Amino acid sequence: MILDVKYICHLEKHTCQMEGIKKPKEPILLPAYFKVIGVIIIVLALITAIVIKSMQIEMYPSQKELFRLFTMNAFLLGLLLVAWSKDKMEDEMTVFIRLKAMAWTFTWAVLYVILKPIGDLIFDDPVEILTGQEVVTSMLFVYLITYFFQKRWR
Repeated sequence: MILDVKYICHLEKHTCQMEGIKKPKEPILLPAYFKVIGVIIIVLALITAIVIKSMQIEMYPSQKELFRLFTMNAFLLGLLLVAWSKDKMEDEMTVFIRLKAMAWTFTWAVLYVILKPIGDLIFDDPVEILTGQEVVTSMLFVYLITYFFQKRWR
């Protein structure tokens, strides 16, 4: 039996004060079927990149860069759709797990941006500036992995 409680009564000195209960806001997420759409986009982006790379199709450098950019953006879009779609059973615990995964992801991104150039210096590699795509890709991967394992071991 589920009751829809809108008010709660607090007893103070033999009087009852009615107070409204605020329902916590649900995060705005995409419907669950967007997970499937995201996976399809990821697979199509990977297959396209592998086919073009394995067939050694001749392209101008500007075409290669444009192709790489479109492929990477499609891959990121697929990861984003998977990350921001609801689970079939979404409850308060999965919202909390999402929040924890986001905190770990943000921490990872900050440490990655700080430590990668230091690692490049230690291993005598040329120091490269991280692109936004690299940081966002690593963030989405860390988020999905963290969310998956926290959800499994709750």
